[in-house]
Amino acid sequence: MNKNNKRFKISWTGASSFLGLGLASCMVSCQGIDNQENERPNILFIVTDDQGPWTFSFQSDLNAHTPNLDKLAGSGAVFTNCFSNSANCSPSRAALISGRYPSETGVTDLFARTEVEGLPVEFTTFPDVLKANGYNTAFIGKWHLGENEHQKHFWPTRRGYDKFTGFSLHGAMSKSPTLRVDEEWHHFEGEYTSDLLTDIAMDYMDEFITGSGDVPFLLSLHYWAPHANTGFPEGFKMPERGRSWLPLKDEDMAYWDTLSVRFPHPDFPNLDSVLLDRYIREYNASVHSVDRNLERLMEYLEANSLIDNTIIIFTSDHGYMSGHNGLWHKGRGWWMTKDQRDPYGIYEGWRRENLYDNTLKVPFIIKWPGAINEPIVIDEVISFVDIFPTLLEMADIEKPENLLLRGNSIVPLIKKGDINWDNDLYAEFSDLRTYRTTEWKIVKDFSENAIHELYDLHNDPEERQNLYNSNRSDVIVIREQLERMLTEKMTSINDPLLDK
Repeated sequence: MNKNNKRFKISWTGASSFLGLGLASCMVSCQGIDNQENERPNILFIVTDDQGPWTFSFQSDLNAHTPNLDKLAGSGAVFTNCFSNSANCSPSRAALISGRYPSETGVTDLFARTEVEGLPVEFTTFPDVLKANGYNTAFIGKWHLGENEHQKHFWPTRRGYDKFTGFSLHGAMSKSPTLRVDEEWHHFEGEYTSDLLTDIAMDYMDEFITGSGDVPFLLSLHYWAPHANTGFPEGFKMPERGRSWLPLKDEDMAYWDTLSVRFPHPDFPNLDSVLLDRYIREYNASVHSVDRNLERLMEYLEANSLIDNTIIIFTSDHGYMSGHNGLWHKGRGWWMTKDQRDPYGIYEGWRRENLYDNTLKVPFIIKWPGAINEPIVIDEVISFVDIFPTLLEMADIEKPENLLLRGNSIVPLIKKGDINWDNDLYAEFSDLRTYRTTEWKIVKDFSENAIHELYDLHNDPEERQNLYNSNRSDVIVIREQLERMLTEKMTSINDPLLDK
């Protein structure tokens, strides 16, 4: 019997026929067995929102409690140096799904700050290619690649996904969300968002394995968590000041009730330790809401005989800061100081745009039955533009003719073949561009502020000392070399910022 029948308790207001709820559990289990025989694997692609790379107990973070992500990491490949190619939601998601850099797609910032209103339709997406090669496809959760509900050509169902349940912009809240179910909005009063999205993911998989036989599926599950809430259920009392990740289930909050929270940079001047303490507790509890639902997903795959033929990929759309460098948030960081200002007087108000490693680096775990038979840790640098070609190779699909992809498949890294891998990283956000080697990192600011940065990653991995204006001769040589490499990269992709 399907262990997850309890999910059918959901009040599907106005959507009682959605996905044919009430499918016989024995049918689900029995037909799931046949799916194992399919040569091409199913793909469960899980993306969280705003999750830093330091949020795992298996990486010895003292604030984290992620037992199920620990298990996933212990049965697959952990990439310790995976980076988004941007530091905010829309541009990073555009790079992930298209395999192209933000300036190429025109999505270099949130849509309110760009001339485009969605990922341009001329860009092929990886679900486009998987669908064209026989995959059933579905998207659940936060899309953020086209916000206007009247411009349906930007929606997931026009970008390679057969089905879509979620929110075009953001979920806004961790409880009682309103989701678009196919073409209509439905409110889910009293439901916790992470639990609800997981329920819907399992319902979609039910439909796929009962109605499609041995046809493989791509299921993209994009959680709202651990993004801070921008809306709250009626009657919820906000904390005294700042953002909040609440409300969350008691079982997600319990671990942090008595935990002594550790700060990443406790010596940062004028640090608001009271506010930061609350932020870290709530943020990690939000991560736990995803971790807890990962256990439900794994149990579902086991119960329905899908576990041996399903690739599971876990990542986030970009990184996050919780007190790192005195900031919280992502590409536009806010000062975690008592007066909410830069104690060094370099930046006015917020930190403006930033491309710190903690903003760009993301968790990345792959469980690939048959290909990864024991846990491995991979330290080579990969980025989101590598994911599209990777999925094609995993699914044994040839890259379409004339399709331009900027990255390379990471499958050879997984299989430990003899490969000459390029560990340099290029990333963009708004008017910032960065070129990063394993030893050094330059960030050029093409805005009128022109506050450039240079970091010695070997001796200063936390990027706390900006050496761009250093007079040391060896630093000047490295800075000029990195500036040439950055310019060459921008030229190769015809970055419009070169005109500045």
